[in-house]
Amino acid sequence: MKQFLLVIMSITITVAAYAQSEPTVRCKSEAMALLFDLKGLSDIGANNYRGGLGAMAFISDHLALRAGIGFSNNIEKKNNAAQEETTSLAVSITPGLRYNVYNSSNVALYTGGEFTFGMGEVKNEAGGSQTSKAQATTIGGGLFAGAEWFPWQNVSLMLEYGVGYTGTTSKLTVGTGSEIDGPESSDISLGLTSANFTLAWYFN
Repeated sequence: MKQFLLVIMSITITVAAYAQSEPTVRCKSEAMALLFDLKGLSDIGANNYRGGLGAMAFISDHLALRAGIGFSNNIEKKNNAAQEETTSLAVSITPGLRYNVYNSSNVALYTGGEFTFGMGEVKNEAGGSQTSKAQATTIGGGLFAGAEWFPWQNVSLMLEYGVGYTGTTSKLTVGTGSEIDGPESSDISLGLTSANFTLAWYFN
C-alpha cells in the first residue's frame, strides 16, 4: 500500500511540474496508439481485459475505440514412467469505447465501457494418449474510469480503475471421450484489485 501511495504522489508531483508546459495530450480524430499493460505483461492470460497488449484509435475528437488481446500457451512435462504432459492454452479479446471528459495541457480524464470474450483449454496426456481435457469460455463486461498523463507527446502513462462482471462455463472430457458439464463461476471486480497501469505509445 505504501508503494502504491508513493507512485500516486510521484505522478501528482510530476503532473504539477508540467502543468504549464506545451500541450501534449493526444485526443484528436485519427490519433492511434499501442497499449502495453504494466500489470498484464507479467501475467499474460485470458482472465481479464488487459493480458499485456492492446491498441487504441480515436474515431472522433475525444472518442476512442480500443481493444486488448491476451494469449498464453504452456506445456509442462513430467519425467516419470507414465510420460505425463499438460498443455494449457488461453486467448481473449476485449473491445471497448473510451471518452475523454476533461483535457488539460498534458492530462486527460476519461471513462468508458468494454466487453470481454475468452476461451481456454487444459489437456492432459500420458504415454501419448489424452487422459482428460477441460475447456472454458468466459464472457463479461464492465465500466472504467482513469487518468492519462503525457510526459511527452508520443508517450503516456494511464492509471485506470474499473468495475466489471465475468461469467465462466466449462466442459470436461474424460479419457473415454465422453463429455460432462463442468463448474460454472462468476466474478465481480471493483476497487484497487482492478487497477491497472498502462503505457501508451502514439505512432502518428
